[in-house]
Amino acid sequence: MQINKTILVGIYVIIGLYFLYRLLFNRNPYQEEYERLYNEILTSKKYKVKGQYDREE
Repeated sequence: MQINKTILVGIYVIIGLYFLYRLLFNRNPYQEEYERLYNEILTSKKYKVKGQYDREE
């Protein structure tokens, strides 16, 4: 049973390191700029596609 306990402790350490990595290095430095540009394109009239109901009169 010593081998099983060792394997379980190893798995717990790996899972703990994974969660620690996710907490410390979660933000991608380019993610905020990407989200800002993406939202700007989605909400801007400059990039709006005119459809059947969006005709200018």
